[in-house]
Amino acid sequence: MTKFYLKSIFLLAGMLLFFACDSDDDFMVDNSKKDEPEKLDPVGYLAPLQIPDTIKLTYGSNFRGSLPEEYQSQNVHFELKFENENIAITTEKTLQDVLPQGIYIDSTANELIMDSQQLYPNKFSSSINGSRLPEAYIITLTANAETYLPVSKTFYIKIRTASLQIEELDNDLDIPFSYQMYSDAASTAFHISAEDLNLENTQWNLHQNGRPDQKVLLNENVITFAENPGDPEQKAEWTYDLISSLERDGFTLARRQFRVRFIPEIKFLYGMYYPDLDLTISTNRLHIGLHQNYQSAAPQIYPEKYKESFSILSIEKDGNNFDNSEGVISIDAETGKVSVAHNHSLTEGEYIIKIEAQTTTSFTFEAELILVMTEVNDDGHQH
Repeated sequence: MTKFYLKSIFLLAGMLLFFACDSDDDFMVDNSKKDEPEKLDPVGYLAPLQIPDTIKLTYGSNFRGSLPEEYQSQNVHFELKFENENIAITTEKTLQDVLPQGIYIDSTANELIMDSQQLYPNKFSSSINGSRLPEAYIITLTANAETYLPVSKTFYIKIRTASLQIEELDNDLDIPFSYQMYSDAASTAFHISAEDLNLENTQWNLHQNGRPDQKVLLNENVITFAENPGDPEQKAEWTYDLISSLERDGFTLARRQFRVRFIPEIKFLYGMYYPDLDLTISTNRLHIGLHQNYQSAAPQIYPEKYKESFSILSIEKDGNNFDNSEGVISIDAETGKVSVAHNHSLTEGEYIIKIEAQTTTSFTFEAELILVMTEVNDDGHQH
């Protein structure tokens, strides 16, 4: 019985082993998961991205934003996602092609970089294809690391145009301006410059507000005027309201509005000017009594609206400089009237007074008033 029982046990075990191993794969060891690295549970979030919600730049300036220092030791990888509609910049490139050129991560410096000169100022339309740039560039930056949960930040970039310089004008003014005489139109020129901007693949452009009269000329960065600009009769003031710009791919990069006002010739004299007759009568040589009080008539500025102030530049007597330190001879700065105070110091002779008129146009003009002083037989005083 004992032998029979043991034999039956061995037989049953063999049958069970046969039925459990009825395929070729039953004796193969599953090594499919041995090549996969063991996944580590995240230990927490990466440090947050300290990036402003909105970054405002002037075209030509750059932005460098530091990323958390610990990123460099945490094997962090970055992803920049550009959220704007992918408009056509040219026939060969789109906005999605352009944005990565100007917005990127410098892993060595651990910084977010924005190079505005690789981008375009916002909200302008292309003069070539009509595409309009967005109000702002929308970017999402995500930082990933193997043992940390990722962090993201969505932010906006707004770029405004740079300011061009008009070399002949005061660029500190909101809208620089210049007065020019019609007689000087042929020699009038304004040079545009774009300091610190890369001019490669750019074009200069000029827009004339109002009704263009084809009298304003642009050659590269130089603005000049054709023959007889402004008022055809050159008698009335005429203002050109101009906007110069620098463009790339039809989009405005920098601009400057300025005005040029052409005016008729300004007359400044001691005497009379009759514009309807174009007749000038000079009364600038006057005989007065020595030692006596005297006040001249006011000079004439034409057109009068340009009058601002007057001053004495110099005085000569009989061809020599005259020392007027006592102020015997003076001028009313507002009216231009010249006065001689009652005195006992002046001597007979010819006094040539050179006077400057300042105008509202920034032009200055000079005129002479000659006072010939002679002894009067009876001035009512003892000398």
